[in-house]
Amino acid sequence: MAHELLRDDKGKACIMYVDEVPWHELGQRHMTPPTAAEAIEAACLNWRVSKTPLFYHESIEVTGIVPGHFAVVPTDGWIKRERPVFGVVTDQYEPLQNSEAFSFFDPLVKDGKATYETAGALGEGERVWVMAKLNKTMRIGQSGNDEVQQYLLLSNSHDGKSAVQIKFTPIRVVCNNTLSLALQLGEAIKIEHTQDVNRQMDLARDIFARVTTQYERIEEDFQKMARVPVVQKQIEEYFGEVFPDPNPPQDNAGEARYEAEKKRAARDRECCKVLFENPRNKLPGTVNTVWAVYNAVTDYVDHRHSVGNNRALNPSIRLQSIWFGRGSAIKTHAFDTALNLLSNR
Repeated sequence: MAHELLRDDKGKACIMYVDEVPWHELGQRHMTPPTAAEAIEAACLNWRVSKTPLFYHESIEVTGIVPGHFAVVPTDGWIKRERPVFGVVTDQYEPLQNSEAFSFFDPLVKDGKATYETAGALGEGERVWVMAKLNKTMRIGQSGNDEVQQYLLLSNSHDGKSAVQIKFTPIRVVCNNTLSLALQLGEAIKIEHTQDVNRQMDLARDIFARVTTQYERIEEDFQKMARVPVVQKQIEEYFGEVFPDPNPPQDNAGEARYEAEKKRAARDRECCKVLFENPRNKLPGTVNTVWAVYNAVTDYVDHRHSVGNNRALNPSIRLQSIWFGRGSAIKTHAFDTALNLLSNR
């Protein structure tokens, strides 16, 4: 399936992680932070891609080349017997190799400002990612015991459909929630796949001053959330905004789907209310605040939102959702809605 983790012919998941076993319990474990080369090797990403010509057959005797278009396929070091076509691109597309994508974080790692935390590939290998952990920790609330660690997530697509993206991905330690924030900080840092891609990667290294500034802004928002209390009416309205009822159907044909989506939205809201009362949301200095109501949603999306959907229970599909898909979008909306709660006071 397109959203599952890439696996080799022996069923080995192409993912590595450092230290503690993650919630998805997949991949190769490193007890200490690896080098870039070790991370690439452990995640089975030490292969390259290339552009190959596309051919067509008018008949058995007549063959031609499709002008200006190429197939992106894995080549040297590929881990499976079959070689998939990741995508079809034009002659302006310049592949970015996995090793080149990892090199984005190398300056930070060498300076001791970050370590490689996890890396892997999704689908047939068309999307790869690497996450780096920065050496700074936020401490939210008056007591400062609600820790949020700072990460950067780089994803690279080989299918020609999206640019390289770098996202801000803080993680709340107490419940291992990913706080998806890239979209509301403006666009994620994007690097187009053109012949200037390596030059753009060099320019992107200069953006880390912006990263520091943005994380300072993020921490300010988190601290504001932890200082603002919420009452029952605000809690109800907040969950209603994040998980609203669907629009009524225009005809009877959509009635069954409407009822199902309405039931699911109600279930989502009720689950979040339960998580709002969870002891992990009752830490001194943040209890009954905007911060707590926001984290009820992130906790639900990351760890419980797939209940009732057998396909979504697949760990690798869930990982794709919370980092790149619907789960990430819900959490972004939850953050924006939380900021609106602050501004309306």
